[in-house]
Amino acid sequence: MMNSKIYYSKNKNTKEAVKEIIEKIDQRDIKLVMFFASTTYDFEFVSKEFNNKFSDCEVTGTTTSGELCNTGFGDNGLLAISIASKEMKVKSILIEDGDKHPILYKDKIYGTMKEIGLNPSSLDISNKGFGIGLFNGLFNMEEKLLSVIYSVIKDSSFKILGGTAGDDLKFENTLISYKGKVINNGCVMTFVKTDAPFHIQKENIFTQSGITMTATKVDVRKRIIYEFNGRAAATEYARVLGIQENKLDKHFTINPLGRLIGDEVFIATPFQINSDKSITLYSQILPNAIVDVLELKDPEKCLHETLSEVKEKIPNLKLVIAFNCILRTLYFKEKKITGNLTNIFNEYVPSLCGFTSYGEQFGKMHVNQTLTILALGGIE
Repeated sequence: MMNSKIYYSKNKNTKEAVKEIIEKIDQRDIKLVMFFASTTYDFEFVSKEFNNKFSDCEVTGTTTSGELCNTGFGDNGLLAISIASKEMKVKSILIEDGDKHPILYKDKIYGTMKEIGLNPSSLDISNKGFGIGLFNGLFNMEEKLLSVIYSVIKDSSFKILGGTAGDDLKFENTLISYKGKVINNGCVMTFVKTDAPFHIQKENIFTQSGITMTATKVDVRKRIIYEFNGRAAATEYARVLGIQENKLDKHFTINPLGRLIGDEVFIATPFQINSDKSITLYSQILPNAIVDVLELKDPEKCLHETLSEVKEKIPNLKLVIAFNCILRTLYFKEKKITGNLTNIFNEYVPSLCGFTSYGEQFGKMHVNQTLTILALGGIE
């Protein structure tokens, strides 16, 4: 039996908001508390207070660029969830200085998983549990951290989902927390072992347009594309779209790039055009990768399809934890469809909790303009 309690506070007073939430989400047998905080709150205080109250369980948190729950797409609030279960086992690890030498954490990752009965050496653990990651943004390190984590896990089907911390569009400093300790340059990875049904899924609101390009000159670490098809990246991108080069940046979020792996598209969104006509992206594209130029679909129809599929996989759906890209949220607000999307969530999902992120993680991939969701069901 799993039970979740979620509460969203818009109280501007940090101390009062935390007190209010603690009263609402407290319950017996809590295994995990997660909180999602706007930068309008004192994050250090929030972290310490939640940890002091819930010291017997795992407590993780992140700064956001918006919060997501059954009341809708919110801003400048404090959202938290407690998950209680007698059979669920949960353990987290804080990886610090992720932009430097995260490989030094391999043994700790291994030990953390073993502690809750997930054997990283086993080829058959993907149906026994999953990972939830909260990553700091602005350091271009998500891919490196995922690579280190998956180098420990032998079952390539084992699923991790996650979101990159936000800072209300300041792009200055993102914070994450584990058991009261706050950092700005790593990740907190939470491993969960459970007998309850679960499903991890991603959604994007794009489809292949039929236009492809080859990334012929790339700086992977800096996420910069210098050339597509042997030509200056910005010049070629604009050419294949049939638009003027000085209008290209207006198309980044409506015609992002897709990396096709198997039959799945993983989005890499351009961030800016540089003075040498190279393009910096929000996630990596490898040298000589063939990328699709994507085009928009109907977001409301996409969400219906996504949640319908989730409901098929988890008929007795109890909870969805969601990480929704900031670029999606901004687009939804621009088109004034956040209310419609909230109604669709509420049609399928009894309890919803998550945040607007600066990037998303799905399996081994760091992606953009994506919704990643964890669906948890009750044991029939």
